[in-house]
Amino acid sequence: ALASGYHNQPEMTQEKFKPSFLDETKTLFRTGDLGKQTAPGIIEFMGRKDNQVKVNGYRINPGEIEYQLARYAPIERAIVLPVQVNNQTQLSAYCQTDKTLEIAEIRELLAKFLPVYMIPSYFIFLKQFPLTRHGKLDLHSLRELRETGKSLVNSNYVAPRNYLESNLVSIWEKILSKHPIGIFDNFFEIGGHSLLLSRVVTRVHKELNVSVKLADFFKVPTIAGLATLISQTQYNYQEPISAIPPQKSYPM
Repeated sequence: ALASGYHNQPEMTQEKFKPSFLDETKTLFRTGDLGKQTAPGIIEFMGRKDNQVKVNGYRINPGEIEYQLARYAPIERAIVLPVQVNNQTQLSAYCQTDKTLEIAEIRELLAKFLPVYMIPSYFIFLKQFPLTRHGKLDLHSLRELRETGKSLVNSNYVAPRNYLESNLVSIWEKILSKHPIGIFDNFFEIGGHSLLLSRVVTRVHKELNVSVKLADFFKVPTIAGLATLISQTQYNYQEPISAIPPQKSYPM
């Protein structure tokens, strides 16, 4: 069930597709997986010889994401790394730039060229990447920046102001298993990713009877923004006149 080559990429096809050493009329595909034979007929998987990673069931080459980020003029260089968040692998993008950039704008740009599961959950902007004492890129320090990047998360909790926002908050809290979630918290920066995003879209349609596109989340990844979008575009949506959003109080 494998293709015969890469579309319009003859050099890569020649590199990855080789004549079989068992039968020259057939072709073998060089996968990039590393393995060793431990016993006759048994091969033990040892990892990858490239930086391909598996995120939410998808095999992803971070280089493809880095290429699209680097096409954006204000970004001088980009590195995408897998990070562990709540025992789940997610993607974190580190961008070298001296400009002030909007994360929502970058996500919307990436959504034009990449599937939703390849869009990083976290973005960190640096004027200069950290280097080791030997002058090489310090990947360990980059990962630590993701852990301490407090500026990415809205620490000022704002409660829902109406019935729609209250229901959206309830959906997010159930799916993300996070409490409380404020109306200005960014979905992707509080643990959201592509698989959870699909569940949110399904739950919103089921419980509120409104349709939200996956692409909408890259434009308005907050409760406040999403509620405004729904109110402006979903003409069949009406809040109950007597509805009062449930009052929540959380220790701050």
